[in-house]
Amino acid sequence: MKNYLKISPVGGVKQIGSNCTLIETSSQKLLIDCGILFPNEGVFDINYLIPDLSAIDNIDTIVITHGHEDHIGAVSHFIEAFPSAEIYAPRFAKELIQFKLSQRKISKKINILTKQDFGDVNIEAFHVNHSIPDTKGLLITHKKLELAITFISDFKIDKNNQYEAPFDFKILEDASKSYSKRIALLDSTNILSKNIHTPSEMDLIEPLKNIIKGCDGTTFVTTFSSNIHRIQTLINIARELGRVVIPYGRSMQRYIETALETEFLTGLDIIKDADDKSVKKKKIVILSGCQGEFRGALKRVVSKQDSRFKFAHGDYVIFSSKAIPGNEKEVSLIYNDIVEQGVELFTPDNNLIHASGHPGREDLKEVYHAFKPTHAFPIHGESLFLKEHVNFIYNNKLADNAQMILNGDEIIVSDNIKVINKDSHPEPILIHGKDLPIERAKISERRKIATQGLILISFSKESINKFKPTFEITTQGLPEFIESELPEFESVLLSEFQALKKAPMDEKKEKIRVLTRRYFGNILGYRPVAVIHIC
Repeated sequence: MKNYLKISPVGGVKQIGSNCTLIETSSQKLLIDCGILFPNEGVFDINYLIPDLSAIDNIDTIVITHGHEDHIGAVSHFIEAFPSAEIYAPRFAKELIQFKLSQRKISKKINILTKQDFGDVNIEAFHVNHSIPDTKGLLITHKKLELAITFISDFKIDKNNQYEAPFDFKILEDASKSYSKRIALLDSTNILSKNIHTPSEMDLIEPLKNIIKGCDGTTFVTTFSSNIHRIQTLINIARELGRVVIPYGRSMQRYIETALETEFLTGLDIIKDADDKSVKKKKIVILSGCQGEFRGALKRVVSKQDSRFKFAHGDYVIFSSKAIPGNEKEVSLIYNDIVEQGVELFTPDNNLIHASGHPGREDLKEVYHAFKPTHAFPIHGESLFLKEHVNFIYNNKLADNAQMILNGDEIIVSDNIKVINKDSHPEPILIHGKDLPIERAKISERRKIATQGLILISFSKESINKFKPTFEITTQGLPEFIESELPEFESVLLSEFQALKKAPMDEKKEKIRVLTRRYFGNILGYRPVAVIHIC
């Protein structure tokens, strides 16, 4: 095909995270975003997951829409894979990426994203509202194909926000009149929400102010570190009530420093350091770790492991955030720890102190009505969200054609628009330790050891073929009484060795492994992992 455009999600269209979408034409390959996916409990303390880029042979350009980790967190891995590719990003995201690259000693120029031509494709960034400053939607056009694509993976519509401009609908309205083929790729995050409109950031000001005004001690507020508008609200409230703000936690301090440098945040005069002993005014301490992260500032303070802050009588804790799906249990445990310490707790469950960064159904309708897509393919969501979004489009007649796509599927535009649904879909790559990949099979091994325990039997190589070989048995993760069972097991093991005296070495090892698991399985009710080692 001479003139064509292909859209293929690499990540983020089956899960919320690892957002990455490939746009390909005859002259250009570009990625939109390259983010991480935060792990669930079942993957045993890995760092994060990243999109699998191994099937892509070359990338000319990467375009970043905003600075959230699920959109920029894997950029350093991308640069290692495609060192010559150009990067375009909004200013705030650019500064966040540059900091991350400096931590890894990677030097790379990042261009400010505005309106660029990439071969046959033109990309124009336009302003949308979200829970981080400087978030962009993308209008992607291909004149020869009479094609316009609106790509808005994260957005809300906040017409009253005093901290930034409103959502730019005009660019979508103009495109709806100029292109015969129009594809919408829009945010599915809140499609199941009961809120048909997402509240404005401005709606939170009075509820937050009234709570903080009633606090006689220190007000601890936890929110997402990237939510600069929420932090600006807290700074403004502190100024009005004669209090000071103390950002606490590395990510909180880093985001605030970046926002001050890029002028997306004001109020440096009332921001104080946690170690400043001269502060006499009442404090608003803004804590990172609102999802109960193990190393987060909130977790340290709640668990009484922090050297600077301890809860005291009269203190308040405000959760100006909601639990991300999968984190509900951890956040609930934090809630319980707080109330057990006699501290007043305020949550979004019964207070208007948090607003989502994603659209309600009526907000989505506004975007669809402005752009009038001929085709719609929901993005940024789990499979259930995507399917419900498709139903929503058809039920409300928002596009003539709507279809669910998953990672690895392809939308191909030439004379017409067709979808190729693949039988298999790429899974994100697990990253662990010093940002190195680890195979899923190895995580499965960890899971078995964690749930079943381990028995290691080491044989001396010199004695392995003797009548009575020497060996050592070590157990990990098994009940202590198992030690008392070892002498009898050693007798069983010696008998097995005598029976296997003439067997090949590999057969001996396998028979002993099976015997070990069966023997202890009869005692425990489950079979430990057994490793036979010849040394």
